[in-house]
Amino acid sequence: MNILHISNTDLTGGRFNGYYMNQSRDKSFNVEMVVWNKESHSSNVHRSPPDNPALRFFALNIARIGARLGFDGLTGFSGWILPSRDYFKRADVIHLHQIHNHPNFSILSLPMLMRKKPLVWTIHDPWAMTGGCEHSFECDHWLTGCKTRCPHPRLKSLFRNYTPYLHWKIKKLVYQHANLTLIVASKWMKDRIERSPLLRHLPCHQIPFGIDLEVFKPRSKIECRKKLGITLGHKVIAFRDTDIGKNSKMSSYKGISYLMEALKIYDPKESTTLLIFENGKGFRILSSKYRVLTPGWIDGEDLVVALSAADIFLMPSIQESFGLMAVEAMACGTPVIVFDGTSLPDVIKAPLGGLAVPAKDSIALAEAIKKLMENDELRTRLGKQARQITEREYSFPLYVQRHLSLYDEVIERHHRL
Repeated sequence: MNILHISNTDLTGGRFNGYYMNQSRDKSFNVEMVVWNKESHSSNVHRSPPDNPALRFFALNIARIGARLGFDGLTGFSGWILPSRDYFKRADVIHLHQIHNHPNFSILSLPMLMRKKPLVWTIHDPWAMTGGCEHSFECDHWLTGCKTRCPHPRLKSLFRNYTPYLHWKIKKLVYQHANLTLIVASKWMKDRIERSPLLRHLPCHQIPFGIDLEVFKPRSKIECRKKLGITLGHKVIAFRDTDIGKNSKMSSYKGISYLMEALKIYDPKESTTLLIFENGKGFRILSSKYRVLTPGWIDGEDLVVALSAADIFLMPSIQESFGLMAVEAMACGTPVIVFDGTSLPDVIKAPLGGLAVPAKDSIALAEAIKKLMENDELRTRLGKQARQITEREYSFPLYVQRHLSLYDEVIERHHRL
């Protein structure tokens, strides 16, 4: 079986976009990718458009103009030229991923592509069912056509508050006769698909993301803390920061302000280190109460060490379609604390792999932190259960096998048409 994945990048998001399917020991299939931004040196990953500076410059500026006018996701032309490429001709199935972040892909090309090849699309966030926003927060206009002024436009276009209505109508036309199979990673996303006037008529399958459980596994907390320079005897709270100082949309998605407030409320009984991935600068104001350690953006073995060093992992997102880092923490035997209202409570199987508290409630979040940090027996039990959940639900071989079974199904259905 030949599989062609289409996304914005290959290495960034490789655990989401199919890139790491090449690492499977199952040799019954071959994976190729088409991306705008190629980061790897793999010969199986192709740029679209190819390495023609003039063509890429033209494509990028067309995309920028489209985004400026509020037509992002509609103006790219790479989808139209895919059928002429050998890698497309070789493919038995086409698997779409983050195409709305692809500067040169338009959903208008989907009907043409569907006629030529079986198509599946992993819906990574709600963009496909909205008038253009990736997260709608409290807004439910996506259920009725985005006819009113958009409160959460995705980009700063000239007509950003009003083009969502046009986006929604165009998506309806594209999807209404689509021979398209959807994939989502969480029950939360599946529920939204089933409510969506745009997508609910399409077959939708829930396939959680998988991770390498031979890499992400519990390590000695003492040894991991030594590697990170954490004082022995300290308790450790880990989380990801997204630059609270800039008050970015990502910070609002991830609930950073509520996390900050909860850590101000929580009064640790023992010396405690905050282990903060990515930025962390905004949390240095808490240095009188905690030791603040900011290793920056980490991945791979360094991430395993950090997650294993932690006593708990905090992920209080208020918009989250899956939450892979929560699964990675659980695989390392670290319980997770999340907010209700997103995919995360179901992903961590709360209260088995961690705790869920009411969304945007910093007091409840502080109480949950206190509950786990001051109860070693409960924290240990939840950590063991968290690991068991990942072994049962989130192994990478299971992720691959679920996809292969679905590919077989959609290929057979396409041949019958």
